[in-house]
Amino acid sequence: MNFYFYIFGAIICYIFGDFLAKIWSMKNNWVFVSLALTIYFIGSLLFIFAIKKSSLSLAVATAPLAIAIAGLVIGYFYFSERLTSIQYFGVAFGITALVLLLFPFQTLQK
Repeated sequence: MNFYFYIFGAIICYIFGDFLAKIWSMKNNWVFVSLALTIYFIGSLLFIFAIKKSSLSLAVATAPLAIAIAGLVIGYFYFSERLTSIQYFGVAFGITALVLLLFPFQTLQK
């Protein structure tokens, strides 16, 4: 399996763990904390394998950006959380950074 499988798997686990943590914060049911911690653990294992397949710098830069962007989308659509106009610019810059990190363009040779 390659880097993208592990990093996207880790990102999905972290996002789902964040979702469960938010549900816990609203319902105060400790089952959600247990589930969130279990999912975070699986995500951490996948993240470690992603580091093994690629560089630490790429994995450490990619995962938090993708998690933040997905968290914003989930917060907006599921929990009805809103952003300010300047925060939308930040999201656009984050998406641009994520694309450039995951899909680097070839530089022109002289």
